[in-house]
Amino acid sequence: MNASHPRLPRAALAGLLALALASCQKGQAETATATSGELPVRTVELAPVETGEVVEAVRLVGDLQGIEEVKVFALVPERIRTLLVKEGQPVRPGDALATLWSDLQSEGVHQAEAALEAALTQRDAAQDNLKRVKGMAEAGAAPQAQLEGALAQARAGEAQVRHATAMVATATAQRERTLVRSPIRGVVTAITLREGDLAGMGLPIMTIVRPDRLKAALRVPERDFFKVKEGMPVRIEPLGQEGAATEGKVTLKGPVIDRMTRTGLVEVVLENGEGKLVAGSAIRAAIELARRPNVVLAPAGAILLTADTERTRQAIAFVGEGSVARRRDVRLGLRDGERLEIVSGLAAGDALVVQGAHLLRDGNPIKVAAGAAAAAKAAGATPESGR
Repeated sequence: MNASHPRLPRAALAGLLALALASCQKGQAETATATSGELPVRTVELAPVETGEVVEAVRLVGDLQGIEEVKVFALVPERIRTLLVKEGQPVRPGDALATLWSDLQSEGVHQAEAALEAALTQRDAAQDNLKRVKGMAEAGAAPQAQLEGALAQARAGEAQVRHATAMVATATAQRERTLVRSPIRGVVTAITLREGDLAGMGLPIMTIVRPDRLKAALRVPERDFFKVKEGMPVRIEPLGQEGAATEGKVTLKGPVIDRMTRTGLVEVVLENGEGKLVAGSAIRAAIELARRPNVVLAPAGAILLTADTERTRQAIAFVGEGSVARRRDVRLGLRDGERLEIVSGLAAGDALVVQGAHLLRDGNPIKVAAGAAAAAKAAGATPESGR
């Protein structure tokens, strides 16, 4: 028994034949286009080339430090008994900052005072004996040797009193060192130890900074470090403080490059009389290396770089001329953010291809995207829908 095959309707069969014929014709057209070398129409966006000011700057992240910044240490190794200040609190020279446990120091004072009292008693006894022996010697009842011995004892008593007095002063000074005082006028910026911690010479109790003058400490990469000069303008912007940006100048350029980080130190002194800036805060800094007014500028995304651009500063751009794109060889100057200075190859008012340039070749037919038609018209280009 023969299997029967379903037959396609005549309308469906005619549609398939028409689709196959169209596909064949399209393939033949594409082959003919490729053979003749005709370039396809590309959709691009145009924008007029502008002029303006370009600034070359080194952009860095650093921190603010106090020009006069003192780390406060305990002068005797004792545990902290009481902290008398808080972070952010202003202090003056001599203000009490913290107290340490002073049991041993107080005991030392008591022992020194007791030794002084004993020395005074011995001195007074020696002086009374000297008076008595001196009277006896004047009456002929005591030999000269006895008088000289009494005189030596009196002198020794005076010496012991002076020594005991010095010991009392030393013990008292040692006890006073358990009261930590501020050495300068400023603001407490960091308290690193807490009550009960052992204070000594190894770790500071706190840091005090004069807030009226600060400095920005910046580590500049080696490739830019040699371009930086003292006196160059710098814009400082604290990362956590909107509206607190300020201007300064490079006041110090370090003499060496760090071998590990390959960076050099640059400092910027900032006046902070109003107290807007805070020592220890992170900042964003821009060191201005050069400024050029009235130069031709182009968006960085519209310029096609080559393998030799870094060395030769040569690059490629496309401009719209009527309904085609023309290649321009351009020479680059400074870069300012997302803008490039064009030293040669473009002029103000040229209709620069800002989107789609990477697909173009010289003489490529173009049509301008609908959203960019106004810009293309302002630039003098005549957008067409293609050929």
